Amino acid sequence: MSSIKIKYCIDNLNSAPFESGWDIEGGLSITQNDLTLTKIIDDPNDDGFRGDFVFFNLKGWLHSVPKLFFGERCEVELIDSQEIFLFAPKDDFTYFKYFIGGMGSVFDVGTGKSIRIEEINKRYPNHENGTPIKTEELVLEIIRVSELFIESLGPKIEDKSDVINFKQALDDAREAYELYLSRNTQN
Repeated sequence: MSSIKIKYCIDNLNSAPFESGWDIEGGLSITQNDLTLTKIIDDPNDDGFRGDFVFFNLKGWLHSVPKLFFGERCEVELIDSQEIFLFAPKDDFTYFKYFIGGMGSVFDVGTGKSIRIEEINKRYPNHENGTPIKTEELVLEIIRVSELFIESLGPKIEDKSDVINFKQALDDAREAYELYLSRNTQN
């Protein structure tokens, strides 16, 4: 059984049907061995969901899958934000990191004070280079949650070109996984 779980939330599900994928607001979270890697660990009110346009963030994760199997580092940046999901593959693992990019300070709503970005990033359970996750498990979980996502929300999106593009990214991710399996069974 995989130790990795990806979840998504839709903040505006009651607004369905959606005109396009851009209208779906929500976030993604990654949990490994019951530790939510996208959650501020000292904030009991933080549910760990990160993102804004969840449709396009998840699609970005799907586009990362083929790159991961070729050892390419991938960054999926949140729209209109400095927040980043980083996937850095090495050997059989992908090092995952969620962080806020840039330097300087931002206003922390929780404390009501200005806080340095470096300090905010220390509040996430990241190892310095990211949390190691077995690449195969990560990819299978990205594919699984993407299938659930498009199956449940695809019919609620009026712009079918968005649905078609998402499904193509999903097919590309599945194909990359199949190629990975065939390469590994030949070795």
